[in-house]
Amino acid sequence: MNIHYVKDYESLSKQAAGIVEQEASKKSNLLFCAATGNSPTGMYAEMAKKPSVFGSLTIVKMDEWGIIPLDHPDSCESYIKKHILDPLHIAKDMYVSFDTKPELVEQECERMEAYIQENGPFDVIILGLGKNGHIAFNEPGEYLETGFHKNLLEPSTIQHDPNLSKGTEPAYGLCVGMQGIMQARKIIFLVTGKGKQDAIQEILERRISTYCPATFLWMHPNVECLIDMSSLST
Repeated sequence: MNIHYVKDYESLSKQAAGIVEQEASKKSNLLFCAATGNSPTGMYAEMAKKPSVFGSLTIVKMDEWGIIPLDHPDSCESYIKKHILDPLHIAKDMYVSFDTKPELVEQECERMEAYIQENGPFDVIILGLGKNGHIAFNEPGEYLETGFHKNLLEPSTIQHDPNLSKGTEPAYGLCVGMQGIMQARKIIFLVTGKGKQDAIQEILERRISTYCPATFLWMHPNVECLIDMSSLST
């Protein structure tokens, strides 16, 4: 893992967008697995300044909340449409999505895993860091899933949105598994935000543990990890 310390979120966003641009200059039709949330928002805003550079990407949604519908404003689907698809003018047939309705979970997991196996590996995958060390919705635990799967979400993952715990079953998400992540040709790992000092410390200790899934990125040969210095003290 190549670690780059950057002074602030703006610098992180610009540098990350620059890395994606470099990859797109080599291959315009990148298979691009997109994270959502605060960490990559600035990067996508920088990419939106050059839509012609990124308009040929195939976008794959990395994860999605269960419980809430896809058209909910807090869904990953809504985020991707707002921050990626519309600004970059991505055609509908160049976006790979999935639904998290309980009755569709099993078939959607199978369909997405089949897509990844047939069309992968991802050329670029964007990852943020959860407060508990998760990447995508691969939460800490005794073991990690290899394929695309359903995962129950930890309280620290859902605490920002009460809607995520109002369903008839425990809050869950669907996400790309560790195999899909680790087989990607390039990983851009964005480390920023408050309350993540413990997870950052575990990563920097370079000891791999299923209780901090992000530590597995040390085993990947091509990870650009951008650490926002302000996140080390907040």
